[in-house]
Amino acid sequence: MSASPDDDPQQRLREARERLAELRAERRNGETRRDDTAARGVGTSDEERVRATASRGRLVALELDARTMRRSPEELGAHIAAAVNAALEDLAGRSADETPPVTDPAALVGALRDVQEQGMRGLALINESLAEASVRIRARM
Repeated sequence: MSASPDDDPQQRLREARERLAELRAERRNGETRRDDTAARGVGTSDEERVRATASRGRLVALELDARTMRRSPEELGAHIAAAVNAALEDLAGRSADETPPVTDPAALVGALRDVQEQGMRGLALINESLAEASVRIRARM
């Protein structure tokens, strides 16, 4: 039976250390993991003449139908507010579904210790087996 890569304690330990180093660097730099595939929320006004797009809790695009520009400032403001609020609500729903859980560095350290202890137990068993094999080989000589 061959061992899967998930069973390799050294590989798991290396990966955990790399992830921990990334988290520490991000925390030090005040960064969070971001990429271009961030969730986007889209909302429109009641008449669909204003369309808003939000990402990461911010408005990233606002599209206005030309007919909307003929409205009074109050009406235009109401349409924009409705579209932006709808986009933010849509984003909140998507973000809850698509955002991976944030890794807790303390939990990662605990998992790293567990992997390290598991590796040490495995090495102790290997060492014990080798010592027994060595005794048997010497007894046959």
